[in-house]
Amino acid sequence: MKLFNIASLGVSLGTLGLFSFFSQAARAADYIGNKGVQFDQDTTIEFEFIVSHGAYQSTFGVIDLDSCQTTPNQTIIVDSCDKTPLIREVQPSDNQESVLRPSNYQEDLYNSSTSDFIGTPGNTVIEPLAEFTFEAGRMYVFYLESRFDNKFAGIVYSTDLINPQSNRQALFDDESISTREVANRSNTLTDDVNQFDALLNGGILLRFDDTGSRLVKAKNRDHDYDDFVVGIGGYEGCIYDQSQNY
Repeated sequence: MKLFNIASLGVSLGTLGLFSFFSQAARAADYIGNKGVQFDQDTTIEFEFIVSHGAYQSTFGVIDLDSCQTTPNQTIIVDSCDKTPLIREVQPSDNQESVLRPSNYQEDLYNSSTSDFIGTPGNTVIEPLAEFTFEAGRMYVFYLESRFDNKFAGIVYSTDLINPQSNRQALFDDESISTREVANRSNTLTDDVNQFDALLNGGILLRFDDTGSRLVKAKNRDHDYDDFVVGIGGYEGCIYDQSQNY
């Protein structure tokens, strides 16, 4: 079993039909990125909530795509999938803010001076650490489910092709990007990158933009990829078959 623990990331702060494009022949071992998540051995990964800048109350977790039922035309029935919530917000942000207040339309991950619906560990998220064991050979995807006023407000995925309009709603990196750049990324699928090496070498920042949620009008979408930020992994703690944390 492979075991990836959290390392310091240097950050201060109903039924839905989906096209089943995950063929066995196309799968590669030890992959994590915008096409899914898969490992060649049972792999336990730790996750850490970093910050949120979204007006919704969100839950982050993992979906086992191989558990899903499909229709005769191979459309995935998402409600049938095994879905494991990992990190939950207990409120939309640290301080009560009106959802009608417009976004600053900026990527705020590295800007600690802005509030912009900020949620922090211990406040918006009471339990910021979680772990999940990915079974060898199975395909997974990360999700972010949103609620507003205790009502379902939509769900976005880390895999582009199962998002509305096949938009990119998650970035697997820790780079600081400009407002103009993030606006382009929402509907431009760049070459896919396997982030497995980054998982071992310092970890990954998985950054969600929740503007694919159904309550946000197109003209109000900010595409800033800071609505929910999670740290993933960091280093390989043990390469032996029997591993244990001390």
